[in-house]
Amino acid sequence: MKKYILILAGALLLFSCRDYLDVVPKGYIIPNSVAEYELLLIGGDNGPNLTNNASVLHFTNDNFYFSSQEIGSGSNNLNTNYALYAWNDNRYADPTVACSAWNDAYRNIYTFNKIIEDIDGATLAAGDTEELRKRVKAQAYYGRAYEYLFLVNIFAKQYKESSAGSDLGVPLVLKADVTQTLPTRGTVAGVYAQILDDLNKAVQGLPETSNIMNLPTLGAGYALMARTNLYKNDYENAKKYSLLALDKNSNLFDYTQPDFSNGNLSVKNAEQYATHFFSLPGNGFLSESAVALFPQDGVDDKRLSEQFMAREVLENGEVTGYRYILGTNDYSYKGTTSVSIGEMYITQAEAEARLGNSGVAINLLNTLRDKRIADNVQLSAADFPTQNDLVKFCLEERRREMIYTNTRLFDLKRENLEQAFAKETIHKVLGTTNITFTAAPNSGKLVLPIPAQVLKFNPEMPQN
Repeated sequence: MKKYILILAGALLLFSCRDYLDVVPKGYIIPNSVAEYELLLIGGDNGPNLTNNASVLHFTNDNFYFSSQEIGSGSNNLNTNYALYAWNDNRYADPTVACSAWNDAYRNIYTFNKIIEDIDGATLAAGDTEELRKRVKAQAYYGRAYEYLFLVNIFAKQYKESSAGSDLGVPLVLKADVTQTLPTRGTVAGVYAQILDDLNKAVQGLPETSNIMNLPTLGAGYALMARTNLYKNDYENAKKYSLLALDKNSNLFDYTQPDFSNGNLSVKNAEQYATHFFSLPGNGFLSESAVALFPQDGVDDKRLSEQFMAREVLENGEVTGYRYILGTNDYSYKGTTSVSIGEMYITQAEAEARLGNSGVAINLLNTLRDKRIADNVQLSAADFPTQNDLVKFCLEERRREMIYTNTRLFDLKRENLEQAFAKETIHKVLGTTNITFTAAPNSGKLVLPIPAQVLKFNPEMPQN
């Protein structure tokens, strides 16, 4: 099989002053035809549909606790797992430590930029069509928007209307040129504007269906627009685009069926509009606040009972509780950070609740929960005395539904902007010595510092 050259964007950001070779390495080719650009888009094991940001996302949210064996020792300043989990100053503070959440994202962005810039001049080989050219370019726009949505939410403050125009964003690299000077960080508002501009271009050419799950469809484009607008607190557009996504595909799988298990990949994948894979960095077990989301009074929520394994906690020979760990099947299904049908139901429900349409929101919640909870008892308006009560429930339902997506950090930052939903984030380390770490709402701990390796080669870039 032919190999396609992927110039690492990490080189652009970290070593932008270095010379580079403009020769084609042996065994590689430069894409020329539209079909070859599509292969570049598909990639392989390290292609543009994989971003190794799992550690950053998994260790910094409030869904999981870890043991001392899993996160290692805090005495080692190069131990990024511990630093991430403790939210301490050693997070990528050593310039010898690479941060794949940054480097992989910009590597992928370089690939998407290359496709966007050059595919219009690509030749039409046998079987190629202008429709294929349009589709591949649209999918590259989607991919670039996807990466920037994660970058801005990992390395910048949460979008806030009153300050997004001045809050530091991330560099917008929009050209496939390894010799260019690295752009400034810009603003959070500027990054979001670019994301939505890319997605507006993407939906003009995305296909209705795709035979390859990591290549986005029109439904995926609408779904990512819904997520982006929800992160902006633009509930009208979050509602609009979640409805458009659900119009393309609204088929929820019934988790309460006897043959459902988390190891059934076809079931899991069928609810994804597109996939973007990550690898979980370790076992972990559900945090106390995550477990508390699931009723312990006999209600069988399959998102808990089928996705996690209960392990007894013993004290003096007595069972005092349970820890819920990722099951063995979960290493076959490692999850995806991409957009799903379930996410769109809960996105529309939250938007409707915030817009005052409580009846619609409750109906959406019931539709989702009927497919997730055995013998689900229907919610009604009496369950939510105030609008805030309904919104709070929607946020909790989103956490239950999306516990496998590694996007909890972004919702946590979003919730912390509202006094009614802000919370102190707690991490516990269980081992020979139990340790607790806390992050106060809006303390800045949930924003990852710009990696020292990046700043070493870009000393004028401001730190968070």
